[in-house]
Formats: sequence, C-alpha cells, structure tokens
Amino acid sequence: MIRYVLAATMAFGHSHWPILRYSIGTARSFQLRNSPRPISIASRRSQLARRQAQLIGQTLGRLNPHVCVEYKWLDTIGDLNSSSNQWSPAKEENNKDQFVSTVEKFLLDGGADIAVHSAKDLPATGCHDGLAITAIPRRGDVRDCLISKNGATCIEDLSHSATIGTNSPRRAAQMLRLRSDLQINPLRGNVETRLQRVLDDHAHDATLLACAGLRRLDLHEHLAATIDLTQILPAAGQGALAVQCRVDDHVTIRRCLPLNDSITSAAIHAEREIVCGLGANCHSPVAVLVEPIGDRGVDGFSLRVRALAPDGSKCLEFEGQASSKQLGKMTKQALASLNQRGARQIMSSPSVFNQVPTG
Repeated sequence: MIRYVLAATMAFGHSHWPILRYSIGTARSFQLRNSPRPISIASRRSQLARRQAQLIGQTLGRLNPHVCVEYKWLDTIGDLNSSSNQWSPAKEENNKDQFVSTVEKFLLDGGADIAVHSAKDLPATGCHDGLAITAIPRRGDVRDCLISKNGATCIEDLSHSATIGTNSPRRAAQMLRLRSDLQINPLRGNVETRLQRVLDDHAHDATLLACAGLRRLDLHEHLAATIDLTQILPAAGQGALAVQCRVDDHVTIRRCLPLNDSITSAAIHAEREIVCGLGANCHSPVAVLVEPIGDRGVDGFSLRVRALAPDGSKCLEFEGQASSKQLGKMTKQALASLNQRGARQIMSSPSVFNQVPTG
C-alpha cells in the first residue's frame, strides 16, 4: 500500500493560500485504509453552488462506491445581505467574503468533511487556519459571455451609452476600456436573478456572466455571445472549483486526492499569486489567466495579466511564457514589472459604480 507523508505548505512564497503536498516515503508516514465513513459536503444553497458541490459529490461517489455522499446546504450571511436593497461597493466585498467564511467555519467546526467553492471567490490572502485546498479539479470554460436584452452578440453591437449591469470591477474596467461610452450600474444576485433583470425586466441593456457557470446550470441557450479573451480576460481562478478540507482529516484527504488536476492546480495557484502580489483581491480591477501550452502543458504555460483603472482609462499588461518549472519565476517577473509601473496606484483609482442601484 502507498504510504504518504502529509505536509500543509504554501504554494508560493508570498501566498497565504495553503495547499496539501504529498510525497512518497517512509518517514512519519501512515497507511491510508478504506473507511466506511460517509462523505459530507458543505456548500452555499444557491443553484450554482449546489450544482458544483454535486459534481464533486458524484465524482467522489464513483471513486468511493462503498460510502454514502451527503450534502449540507448553508444560508450564508452574504446571501442574506445580497437580498437587501441597500448596496455599496464595500458591502458587496463584505458579502462575498462571507460566502466563503461561513462555509469555512462550518467545515472547521466539523459540520462537514469537505467544502466546495468557486476558486475565484476564495481570498488570495488565505483561508482559516486548519483548512487547506485538497484538490482543484480540471478547469472549465474561463471566458465570459455577453447577455443582452436586444440579442447583441458582441460588445461592438451594444448601443451607444448602453447600461451594463455588473458588480465586478474587473468586468466593468475591461468593458469601459473597449467602450468608454458604456454606463456601468450595479447588478447583483445569482445567475438566474441577473438573467431575469436583463432579459425579462429590461433593467439593464446587458450584463456579463461566466460561461462555466452557465454550462454547469445547463443554460446553454445563453452561450451564443461568448467574449474572446483578447477583449475580456477572466478573474483569477475563474472556471475552476476548489475542494477544501481540514488538514488533519486524513481519510478525506485520501478520498480527494484523485480529484486534483495538476495542470489546473499549477495555473490557479500562479493566478492567485499574481492577485496577492498586487495587493488586490477578487473585487479589484485585475484580470489574470495562466493557460497550459500544448497537450496538457507539455510546452509550459502562458501568462496574461491586466491591471486596470476602474474606469478603464489606464491598463497595464504583462504577457509571457515559461516552462512548468519556470512558472513561479515568471510569476515573480510579472509582479515586479507591474508593481514597478504603478499597478497598485492605478487599480486604487475611484470606483465607477453608482452608490445606489438604478434598476
């Protein structure tokens, strides 16, 4: 039987996002045996969060046919606050942090064995002590999709001064970089709510949604206007899921190991390192994408970063390629270049969002 040495460690020098690394050996090792213990998975109660947790659960069920998979759906403080009519950028940031922290606390307290998150929602600065990212499965579609009440299939087809509903500074800044005439208005809520506000209520002319989320919800009819990556780069971790567990739960760690995709994991951790190294977070106008080159990264990785002013008037970019072994070095080079050119100052310019939703 394989004997594993477990150690909670850091993915990169500046990151506080712990992962579990495993090496084969004999020192301080133990044998991992099958356990009949059920697998309990915690997630938010939204339809997308439930679907993502179920995708992980179905895979774990196939890998562990002798055990039962259970789900714990949580109503987080962030979800409750999202239903409030009072909105501000600061409150939006706090809500998203609470999406993660509520589930993490439930996991830490032993309410579940596993938590499933959208990787892009996890703070780059870290998670609770005692928790680690055990697996990052293979990534889905990283692109954004244009949703328009008039059926526009590209950003250029939007009418002059069209209103774009979004709470994402990354999306807003990149849209304004392409079309400075566009009007940015807050639009929050789950996928279904945002679709309704544009397509049924006509409260906004258009919005952007992640293709991966639409696919996971089987909403393929809304994927006609995917946006090319040359126009809109994704958020760090977009399209990927993160499986989290307690660092001392060796049974769950063993069960989750086969879920991890090493190529996706390397890419996500590099993207997170960029966000963290820029002093940014998932609410900052920064876009980053690390992609494998060739068949499953055999030729290395490419890196693209955009650090923008919130109004899109300024944009610093970095592009590069490196072998798998040199990915960390390229990440540090990107950070040095962007910080030297004033990325932090550019991103900290005043927000373009109205303080009160207009529709």
